[in-house]
Amino acid sequence: MALLLQACGPLRQVQKVESQVPIIGSVGKYQSTLFKKGFQKIGKPRLSQAIAVTFRSMPLLNRTKARYVKYRDAMGLPPLESVMDSSQIAHLKYFQFEISDMVQLVNQLNQENNTDLKTYLQGDTKLVLLSSMSFVATEELALKLEKIEKVYLMSDTTGTLTLYMGGDINDGYAIDPSAMDIFDFQMATFCWKKDKRGHLQIAQILMEGGGCPGNTKADPEKLNKTPDYLKL
Repeated sequence: MALLLQACGPLRQVQKVESQVPIIGSVGKYQSTLFKKGFQKIGKPRLSQAIAVTFRSMPLLNRTKARYVKYRDAMGLPPLESVMDSSQIAHLKYFQFEISDMVQLVNQLNQENNTDLKTYLQGDTKLVLLSSMSFVATEELALKLEKIEKVYLMSDTTGTLTLYMGGDINDGYAIDPSAMDIFDFQMATFCWKKDKRGHLQIAQILMEGGGCPGNTKADPEKLNKTPDYLKL
C-alpha cells in the first residue's frame, strides 16, 4: 500500500478508495530519495472522540503551485492551462489540514482500543504519523470549507478514519477523500515514557524536526535499559 510523491511534491492517489488515500492521523513509514518521497500507510488509530483539525486556505503560488503541477502530471491530468483561463488560475487556492489537538490524540492512542497499534509503534521506531496535508479541493468542497468553522478527525461506525466538517459529531458531515487532490503532506514523530506502573505510554507527538523533551525517548527500548551507574 505504497503512496509516492514525485520530486518535492504531489501525493499520488493510486486509487480513489479509502484504503489507498492516506488521511491525517494515519500511521506509516516515510521514505525519501533524491527524486521522490513517499508515505507507506501501515495502520490507523481508532478514535472514539473528535480530534480538532486546523484548516486554512492560501493562494496557489510559486513553489506550491509547482508541486501541484507535478501532482497533476503524475496523475495524468491535463495542464491547468487547458482546463482554466488565466484569471481562474491566478485565483486558485489550496487548503491545508493539520491536527491541532495532539494532547487528545495522545490520550486516544494510549487507550485500550489502540493497544495493537501502540504495540506495533513500540516495535518500529521508523513509523511516523501523517499530521498535515495540503490539497486542492473540488469547487463544491471549496465552497463548503469557506463557510464552515470546524473540521475534526474521528473514526466512523466502521472504524474508518474520517474527516468531518460543520457542526458537532451528531450534525457534522464527512469529507469525501476523492474531493481532495492531496499534493503534499507533513509527518510527526512519537516520544515515549513509562507510567507509574512501568508500562510504556506515548508521551508526546512532535512535528518534524523536534527532539523528545525531558526523560521521554524516541526509542522506547531506551526506557528499558538500566543506566550505567546502576550497573556498578
